Amino acid sequence: MKYLIRCIATTFISLSVTSVFAQEEQAQKYVEKEQYAKASTIYKNLLISTPKKAGDYYYYLGDISLKKEKDDSAKYYFMEGIKADETNGLNYVGIGIVAMHKKNATEGQRSFDKALQLSLNKNTTVLNAIGAYYVTDAETSEINKAVAILKKSTEVDTKNNATAWILLGDAYSKQAEGSKQIEAYNKASTMNHSIPLLKLKYGKLYSDVRNTDLAIKYLNAGLAVDSTYGPIYRALGDVYNSTRKNELAIANYKKYLSYIDRNDDVEFRYGYFLLKNENYAEAVEVFNSLEYKDYASPYIYNRRAVCYYGLGKYELAKKDMETYFKKVKINNATSVDYEYYGKILLGTGEDSLAIQQMQLAVDIDSTRLDLFSNIGLFYFEKSNYSKSVQYLSKQIRPTTKDPKVFYELGQAYYYNKEYVKADSSFSKLIELKPSLYIGYFWRARANAAQDPETKLGIAKPYYEKVIELCSANGEKYEDELIESNEYIGYYYTIHRDKAKADVAWNKILKLDPKNTKALNGLKMK
Repeated sequence: MKYLIRCIATTFISLSVTSVFAQEEQAQKYVEKEQYAKASTIYKNLLISTPKKAGDYYYYLGDISLKKEKDDSAKYYFMEGIKADETNGLNYVGIGIVAMHKKNATEGQRSFDKALQLSLNKNTTVLNAIGAYYVTDAETSEINKAVAILKKSTEVDTKNNATAWILLGDAYSKQAEGSKQIEAYNKASTMNHSIPLLKLKYGKLYSDVRNTDLAIKYLNAGLAVDSTYGPIYRALGDVYNSTRKNELAIANYKKYLSYIDRNDDVEFRYGYFLLKNENYAEAVEVFNSLEYKDYASPYIYNRRAVCYYGLGKYELAKKDMETYFKKVKINNATSVDYEYYGKILLGTGEDSLAIQQMQLAVDIDSTRLDLFSNIGLFYFEKSNYSKSVQYLSKQIRPTTKDPKVFYELGQAYYYNKEYVKADSSFSKLIELKPSLYIGYFWRARANAAQDPETKLGIAKPYYEKVIELCSANGEKYEDELIESNEYIGYYYTIHRDKAKADVAWNKILKLDPKNTKALNGLKMK
């Protein structure tokens, strides 16, 4: 009888342990799938049923709050976790992350060190939690810290630590180490792991390198395992967005929303997704709804301003940007914020203020020399070519390799009657894109302007190159070919070579049989 009682008791304990493990595993699946309310319910129930592991459960509740960007609530759970078990390093990791978010690196690092000390550097959950912070939240310059600590985790548990390998793959992605990233994910695939999560990682990997077919294949493979795995639909939405398949992008993002916990933060991200897909009107509706609900983030005004700009509603866009700058901490305003404010002010006709904002954008991010293009082209359209040259030329550096920059500047010089400088710009365009006709065409014009009587014929080699490059597609380049042959015909006419002149005139007549210049040219002796 005693033996039977012991067996029953052992079986009950075993079932209880299994039940707790199953609940923990289910909660983690819900977290992965961004179904945070369901996960929170499980962890709160486990706090009651399994108080010995309260330290863990408080940490996971805090981690959910971090994922929802609610740092104050996260800190509360982490502090409760420390009260429940001062020896549990996980909650010190959480406290460290909250400190890092508040830009208190010293306090954050101290908490991380405490967590590692308590776990003797041998708890993979602690190591992975710190590594995950450096992968997802920290500056790119600190990604080496993620790699180091996650490698340590893989050394501590070499057999069943798929989480560390997946995070390590994410870290390698930030370092643009594609081959190492694949190796890390492949290693994770040999262990017990979440199949949809790993398929999602592969999908993002191939999406990042523009292999959209393979990305879609992996993402669909993940859905084949679990069709309710919301984050995969979001990734599919991003892939279709990158290929300008807007309807598919939005359809998948809506599926994503249907499978996760919807809240104001999620709605905000949905509005931003609509914005990226240039579905501005629907995005405005989302941001309007958030404003009505007093959504705390000032970024709804920033995002809605961009939508209004896209819709050509510049006064509404201006009002939103002004509200945004009043609400946001000035140090948090970005170069892009000032760029869009500048573009909006150009739309409202406030040129001088627009230029000030563009300059602020460049002051914040000195690599954004392209912003001078916006100003320069604005003046170009106003026929203020000297101002256009002034700003377009600010883009040029010894390392500049963008042919568009030299094309725009060359045109501004040309219309400002600075033909030598125009020729120089178009020469650089030809150097960068020798197979395109456009550089030769404008260089021909710049040289023709320097030789108005066509005595020197300095434009001739460039017009001849235009003819060479464009003749195969005569209908497409009719205007360019007519202009080029007119120059050639006139050049040979004034240099008394009627045979060659007539060749050029006849080429024009093939394109335009009633062309007066060509008909008159043939009559000349």
